[in-house]
Amino acid sequence: MMRETDYYPPSLSQLSTPTTPSSIPKRSSLARLFREDPGVKGCGWFAPYREQRFHVLGNVLRVLFHVIFAPLASIPVGDALGNAVYNFASLDWFGELLDTPDAVLQHPSEPFTSIPLIEKPLYSGTGSDISSSMATSSPDVYEPFSYKPRWMLEVTIRNGQYTSHKQINWVADEVGSSNRYTAISYDMESAYVLFSEAGRHTEDPSPEGKKWSLADRRRIAKQLLIEYCSANRDRQVSLDRTEFIWLDEFCITKEGEEKSHRDADELRKERKAELGRLTDIFRGAHTVVVFCQDIGCDHTTFACQWGKRLFTLGEILNANKVQRMTRKTMPGKDAELTTFLYSESAQSFRERMMHHAAQAGKWHLHALLRQSNNGGSETWQSAIHALMVEAIRRDRETGYRDHELLAQGLNGLLPRRARVRHLTGKNGWTDLSWLLELNQGFYNMAALAAVCSLNDTPDSDNGWLGPPIEPRAGCERLEPLVTAFPVVGVDAKGKTTSHLNIVGADNIGLFPSPRRDGKALYRNPALKRKKVVSTALLVTSWIIGFILIIDALAEIFLASPASKALAGVLLIYFSSILYVIFRLIVGTWHLERSGWVFLSEGRMNDGKKGDLAWGSRPELVLGQIDDRLGKLAEWGERQMAPEWDSPTRVPCMMGHLVDMVAGIKVRVVVTGRPNSMVVLAVHGSGVTYMLLNRPRGVGRVAEKLGMANLPPFTLAITEKGGSVRVGIAPPEKKKGFWSLLWSGL
Repeated sequence: MMRETDYYPPSLSQLSTPTTPSSIPKRSSLARLFREDPGVKGCGWFAPYREQRFHVLGNVLRVLFHVIFAPLASIPVGDALGNAVYNFASLDWFGELLDTPDAVLQHPSEPFTSIPLIEKPLYSGTGSDISSSMATSSPDVYEPFSYKPRWMLEVTIRNGQYTSHKQINWVADEVGSSNRYTAISYDMESAYVLFSEAGRHTEDPSPEGKKWSLADRRRIAKQLLIEYCSANRDRQVSLDRTEFIWLDEFCITKEGEEKSHRDADELRKERKAELGRLTDIFRGAHTVVVFCQDIGCDHTTFACQWGKRLFTLGEILNANKVQRMTRKTMPGKDAELTTFLYSESAQSFRERMMHHAAQAGKWHLHALLRQSNNGGSETWQSAIHALMVEAIRRDRETGYRDHELLAQGLNGLLPRRARVRHLTGKNGWTDLSWLLELNQGFYNMAALAAVCSLNDTPDSDNGWLGPPIEPRAGCERLEPLVTAFPVVGVDAKGKTTSHLNIVGADNIGLFPSPRRDGKALYRNPALKRKKVVSTALLVTSWIIGFILIIDALAEIFLASPASKALAGVLLIYFSSILYVIFRLIVGTWHLERSGWVFLSEGRMNDGKKGDLAWGSRPELVLGQIDDRLGKLAEWGERQMAPEWDSPTRVPCMMGHLVDMVAGIKVRVVVTGRPNSMVVLAVHGSGVTYMLLNRPRGVGRVAEKLGMANLPPFTLAITEKGGSVRVGIAPPEKKKGFWSLLWSGL
């Protein structure tokens, strides 16, 4: 018999580490009858897993009961009666408390206040109806359209060189009504290259969490402005001129206020308010200048640093005219760097970006650019989905540098825009959920949930958003089967958060481990012949036994009829014992052929019973437990199923979902042991599910643990549900004495 230390115990951390499956030797049926194989839930009356304290005792009592009451145990009617009693004793839905979470738009401003999610039961058990005691009014959450910037630079250029600039109020000074302006789109890292090449250095210490102070950012941006003014142009312009230029670091707040004694929070709020109009500012600009420090860069390829920015989307999608600010090395001894400005229509510029996006397989970016050039070519569902996926991809590829500004960078690109004060900038995922809920009439968030991998940011308040997967050939089909939207939730600290509410959710439960089929003789097709023969022998023995008993009763007045009656009783009893023992032994041959089970490649080390390393080929271990499960068909690569990215900042584990009926396995990445999966969308050739840790009880928050794409036939075995809320699950409550006692059995 194997010891517990014989099993391979990898930790729940590295996916790249090869996982060795546990070796389970062949054991006799009699040994399995009293001590189950590791990783398998046995048929004992209690303590079904072998590592539990009273596991052997539970099996011994079960066998003794079947032997002592063999005639009763041999009749399958007893099993049916037990199931009926169990179902009758289950609690009905209306006897439980349901919750009524608030709509997200009812709580637009910060700081949020804690609100109880469960105010009163929907059904009290006495027939009372729900009464609404408070009428709600429509919240003021939509930002009116406004494309005019507040501040602008009036730049003086003499002899083709920068001379001076001054900040003007573009609205109050009534300059904007009769003048055009240029907006400069750039990456601060690119501007810093110019700043360094000019021999300049930053003067202030770096603020906490930031690379440069506000004053240093202005110094860096000014060097970019100087470079722009002196650039060689492809069109003739006056060497002495005045231009109106919008440059973020000079036009977000009033010039000189960073040196004033204004409150830092107030200054930050003003900067955020102007950044919230970024899309409109670039839409209203006559020309958008784009800059990258790379030599000879044309700004349309994926090697361009400017093109990788999150804010590039809002700055270029609605531009009217583009000037590429490109640096080139001039021939000669000094190989001097010279900056050129090349003008073209924004449509032509986006066409070239579309070409490179198609070459790189970035189909969401391709769709956005096509939508921009050919307005109305995409549905809002398709366009918003492409925008969300592309924005989150850029956020991730830049190392979540501007993650807190995720929603602000997209505000203005959607049909409904949020008020800037409602995008707090504290958590990008929370702000993004708010922005999407504002556009609920145009976008079903189930599509985004279906493509989001596990969250890869260190701190998250949502629990379901994460880096989305890119569309590729064979898995571009995406049709939501449910409706999803955010609702208000409360975490363990009483802070108001956002949960994803999946309405009309179809669920499939997941067993934590394979289960030994104690009734295999009755329901396993492979044992049909043995069932017929054993049942026939049992019935024959019972018939003979009853004949002997009846014959003995007929001779009741004879001298010794008891011998025949005793022979009949003994025949019935011992034939029942043999039949029951045979049924118990046969029950150790096979596993239950029902439902889906999750099998991890390594040990999860989560304290759950039946924890076992099943390896990368779980059929090898299953074949040692049940001969007929030695081969499994894999759903995945051949069906071109979508593959979600593995998180790098949180512990995760490879595993398989195994259909015990059809013999199909699906490889998944999880951050814990799932017990349920909920339908999201038809995705590629299959159906995408979200893997959940769904606690017992109604109104509880489920935790997202992974994603999976399963065959379409799985829709036939789902259980209909009302709704499922997915978010950050609060910590589990401490178990009581009886719960601890029962779990230890």
